[in-house]
Amino acid sequence: MRNVKAAPYTRKLARSYGIEIETIEGTGKNKRITNEDIERTRQSSNNPTTNRTLLDTHTNKESLPFKGRRKQIAKKMTTSAYTIPHVTHFDRIDVSALIEVKDELKADGVHLSLTAFFLKAVSIALLEFPVFNSKLDEEREEITLEPTVNCGIATHTDEGLIVPVIKDTQQKSIPHLHEEMKQLTEKAQNNECEMSDLRGGTFTISNVGPIGGVYATPIINHPEVAILALHQIEDTPVVRNKTIVIRSMLNLSLSFDHRVADGYTAVMFTNRMKSLLEKPYRLLTSLK
Repeated sequence: MRNVKAAPYTRKLARSYGIEIETIEGTGKNKRITNEDIERTRQSSNNPTTNRTLLDTHTNKESLPFKGRRKQIAKKMTTSAYTIPHVTHFDRIDVSALIEVKDELKADGVHLSLTAFFLKAVSIALLEFPVFNSKLDEEREEITLEPTVNCGIATHTDEGLIVPVIKDTQQKSIPHLHEEMKQLTEKAQNNECEMSDLRGGTFTISNVGPIGGVYATPIINHPEVAILALHQIEDTPVVRNKTIVIRSMLNLSLSFDHRVADGYTAVMFTNRMKSLLEKPYRLLTSLK
């Protein structure tokens, strides 16, 4: 049998379906076998092993293991949902000028993701609205404003969601943020994160734009007090100076703890992000 690359959860999934994982060609990075590869094999009518396994169990029922990271995620999300009174504020940002800057940099050989710009804008806004970069201690009856911005990046992996943390986001340049985010995302997807990579977060960003979506109501990563979801950028007709033009619009969803912040502050926070991203030169003037 040949050696294959697959996460432990993916191997368990294959075993639960009676699939020999060594027979599958992976479609992930470096031919890594993904959960989707397992599902595709299971659904294939040309796989007699899978068909026999399903017939031997339940004709109309299937199951997935609910343990490991998936169970840990469920426990944390349940705690957050039942502990924190969530409110979600929706907004949209015109990122046309930002995309132009990104493309100009690319033409000069500098490759930066839009998320790196978002991270810098978020860190600047959090310094000005620190209530969203805080922790609530109900027993001591106080809200602790964190001294640094440590942004968690919600990352999809074969075993579920994982949130590596970029420390001291406010002190780092956009290229630095891009490189560190890239490294942490690769470590997360390869199940190579150390505990130090996952601790100390003060605010979380979930960028689902690459796969689509319009709006969401993301659950806060407890004990943090806010989370920002970034959605798909779409060319949209909008009115500028009483004229309809096509602009690249980004939808975002900010869920926050209503015990520590109000809607007014949430709007002011996203307005600050909007001012930085719609006119990217303001990012330069805001750097320290």
